Amino acid sequence: MALGAIAGVLTTTGLDGAVTPLGGAKVTLKDSSNAVVATTYTADDGEFAFYDVADGIYTLMSSAEGYQAVSSVTVTVAGGSMENIAMSMVTDSRTYHGTVSGIIRNKSGQVVAGCFVGLYQVVTDPTGKKERLVATTKTNSAGKYLFGGADGGAYVVKAKLEQ
Repeated sequence: MALGAIAGVLTTTGLDGAVTPLGGAKVTLKDSSNAVVATTYTADDGEFAFYDVADGIYTLMSSAEGYQAVSSVTVTVAGGSMENIAMSMVTDSRTYHGTVSGIIRNKSGQVVAGCFVGLYQVVTDPTGKKERLVATTKTNSAGKYLFGGADGGAYVVKAKLEQ
Protein backbone atom coordinates (compact mmCIF):
# COMPACT_ATOMS: atom_id res chain seq x y z
CA MET A 1 0.00 0.00 0.00
CA ALA A 2 1.41 3.39 -1.02
CA LEU A 3 1.52 6.15 1.59
CA GLY A 4 0.40 9.65 0.72
CA ALA A 5 1.23 13.18 1.79
CA ILE A 6 -0.59 16.34 2.80
CA ALA A 7 1.07 19.67 2.13
CA GLY A 8 -0.13 23.22 2.16
CA VAL A 9 0.32 26.88 2.98
CA LEU A 10 -1.02 28.70 6.03
CA THR A 11 -1.76 32.39 5.59
CA THR A 12 -3.12 35.09 7.83
CA THR A 13 -5.37 38.02 7.16
CA GLY A 14 -4.33 41.01 9.25
CA LEU A 15 -6.58 43.68 10.68
CA ASP A 16 -5.72 45.80 7.63
CA GLY A 17 -6.94 43.03 5.26
CA ALA A 18 -3.48 42.09 3.98
CA VAL A 19 -2.92 38.34 3.42
CA THR A 20 0.57 37.08 4.32
CA PRO A 21 2.20 33.68 5.00
CA LEU A 22 2.18 32.70 8.69
CA GLY A 23 5.40 31.09 9.89
CA GLY A 24 5.84 29.28 13.21
CA ALA A 25 2.21 28.19 13.53
CA LYS A 26 1.31 24.73 14.79
CA VAL A 27 -0.60 22.45 12.39
CA THR A 28 -2.18 19.31 13.84
CA LEU A 29 -3.29 16.30 11.76
CA LYS A 30 -6.14 14.23 13.26
CA ASP A 31 -7.67 11.02 11.94
CA SER A 32 -11.39 10.22 11.57
CA SER A 33 -11.58 9.15 15.24
CA ASN A 34 -10.20 12.61 16.23
CA ALA A 35 -6.90 11.12 17.42
CA VAL A 36 -3.77 13.21 16.78
CA VAL A 37 -1.69 11.52 14.07
CA ALA A 38 1.05 14.13 13.71
CA THR A 39 1.97 17.73 14.48
CA THR A 40 4.27 20.11 12.61
CA TYR A 41 5.08 23.82 12.45
CA THR A 42 4.91 26.08 9.41
CA ALA A 43 8.08 27.40 7.78
CA ASP A 44 8.63 31.16 7.44
CA ASP A 45 6.80 31.09 4.09
CA GLY A 46 3.76 29.42 5.72
CA GLU A 47 4.42 26.02 4.14
CA PHE A 48 3.92 22.72 5.99
CA ALA A 49 3.85 19.03 5.06
CA PHE A 50 2.94 15.62 6.47
CA TYR A 51 4.58 12.62 4.78
CA ASP A 52 3.87 8.87 4.94
CA VAL A 53 0.15 9.41 5.54
CA ALA A 54 -2.03 6.29 5.30
CA ASP A 55 -5.25 6.37 3.26
CA GLY A 56 -8.10 7.93 5.20
CA ILE A 57 -10.04 11.06 6.06
CA TYR A 58 -8.12 13.63 8.10
CA THR A 59 -8.78 16.95 9.77
CA LEU A 60 -6.12 19.66 9.94
CA MET A 61 -6.23 22.34 12.60
CA SER A 62 -3.94 25.35 13.00
CA SER A 63 -3.02 27.37 16.08
CA ALA A 64 -0.73 30.30 16.78
CA GLU A 65 -0.53 32.83 19.58
CA GLY A 66 -2.37 36.02 18.66
CA TYR A 67 -4.38 34.37 15.86
CA GLN A 68 -7.68 32.56 15.44
CA ALA A 69 -8.26 29.69 13.04
CA VAL A 70 -10.83 30.44 10.34
CA SER A 71 -11.90 26.77 10.31
CA SER A 72 -10.50 23.26 10.32
CA VAL A 73 -9.83 21.61 6.97
CA THR A 74 -10.91 18.08 6.04
CA VAL A 75 -8.84 16.18 3.48
CA THR A 76 -9.00 12.64 2.07
CA VAL A 77 -5.88 10.66 1.19
CA ALA A 78 -6.60 7.76 -1.18
CA GLY A 79 -4.22 5.45 -3.02
CA GLY A 80 -1.14 7.26 -1.74
CA SER A 81 -2.30 10.60 -3.10
CA MET A 82 -0.55 13.92 -2.54
CA GLU A 83 -3.06 16.50 -1.29
CA ASN A 84 -2.36 20.23 -1.47
CA ILE A 85 -4.44 22.50 0.73
CA ALA A 86 -4.67 26.13 1.79
CA MET A 87 -5.43 27.15 5.37
CA SER A 88 -5.86 30.57 6.91
CA MET A 89 -6.01 32.32 10.26
CA VAL A 90 -7.03 35.84 11.26
CA THR A 91 -5.41 38.18 13.74
CA ASP A 92 -7.11 37.81 17.11
CA SER A 93 -8.11 41.40 17.87
CA ARG A 94 -8.80 40.44 21.52
CA THR A 95 -5.10 39.78 22.15
CA TYR A 96 -3.47 42.20 19.77
CA HIS A 97 -3.61 45.51 21.61
CA GLY A 98 -0.78 47.84 22.37
CA THR A 99 0.01 51.39 23.36
CA VAL A 100 1.30 54.38 21.47
CA SER A 101 3.08 57.00 23.56
CA GLY A 102 5.63 59.76 23.33
CA ILE A 103 6.63 63.28 24.23
CA ILE A 104 5.75 66.39 22.22
CA ARG A 105 8.53 68.98 21.98
CA ASN A 106 8.68 72.32 20.20
CA LYS A 107 11.39 73.40 17.73
CA SER A 108 13.63 74.43 20.65
CA GLY A 109 13.35 70.99 22.23
CA GLN A 110 11.18 72.12 25.14
CA VAL A 111 8.24 69.91 26.18
CA VAL A 112 4.78 71.20 25.23
CA ALA A 113 2.07 70.84 27.88
CA GLY A 114 -1.63 70.89 26.93
CA CYS A 115 -0.96 70.08 23.27
CA PHE A 116 -3.72 68.32 21.29
CA VAL A 117 -2.54 64.92 19.98
CA GLY A 118 -4.35 62.76 17.44
CA LEU A 119 -3.77 59.07 16.75
CA TYR A 120 -4.46 58.12 13.13
CA GLN A 121 -4.58 54.52 11.92
CA VAL A 122 -3.16 54.04 8.43
CA VAL A 123 -5.62 51.94 6.38
CA THR A 124 -5.42 50.81 2.78
CA ASP A 125 -8.45 50.71 0.51
CA PRO A 126 -8.77 50.45 -3.30
CA THR A 127 -7.93 54.16 -3.66
CA GLY A 128 -4.71 53.91 -1.63
CA LYS A 129 -3.52 54.60 1.92
CA LYS A 130 -5.63 56.77 4.17
CA GLU A 131 -5.28 58.05 7.74
CA ARG A 132 -8.32 57.54 9.98
CA LEU A 133 -8.52 59.42 13.30
CA VAL A 134 -9.09 56.84 16.06
CA ALA A 135 -8.32 58.75 19.28
CA THR A 136 -7.38 62.16 20.67
CA THR A 137 -5.79 63.36 23.88
CA LYS A 138 -3.76 66.23 25.32
CA THR A 139 -0.20 66.16 26.61
CA ASN A 140 0.38 66.40 30.36
CA SER A 141 2.63 68.94 32.09
CA ALA A 142 5.70 66.93 31.03
CA GLY A 143 4.60 66.93 27.35
CA LYS A 144 3.74 63.21 27.46
CA TYR A 145 0.79 61.49 25.77
CA LEU A 146 -0.48 57.90 25.81
CA PHE A 147 -3.02 55.96 23.74
CA GLY A 148 -3.97 52.53 25.12
CA GLY A 149 -5.84 49.63 23.51
CA ALA A 150 -4.41 50.22 20.04
CA ASP A 151 -5.11 47.41 17.57
CA GLY A 152 -2.26 46.06 15.48
CA GLY A 153 -1.36 48.09 12.43
CA ALA A 154 0.38 51.24 11.28
CA TYR A 155 -0.28 54.58 12.96
CA VAL A 156 0.62 58.23 12.58
CA VAL A 157 0.63 60.68 15.51
CA LYS A 158 -0.11 64.35 14.83
CA ALA A 159 0.14 67.19 17.33
CA LYS A 160 -1.30 70.69 17.19
CA LEU A 161 -0.88 73.45 19.71
CA GLU A 162 -4.00 75.58 19.86
CA GLN A 163 -3.08 79.20 19.19
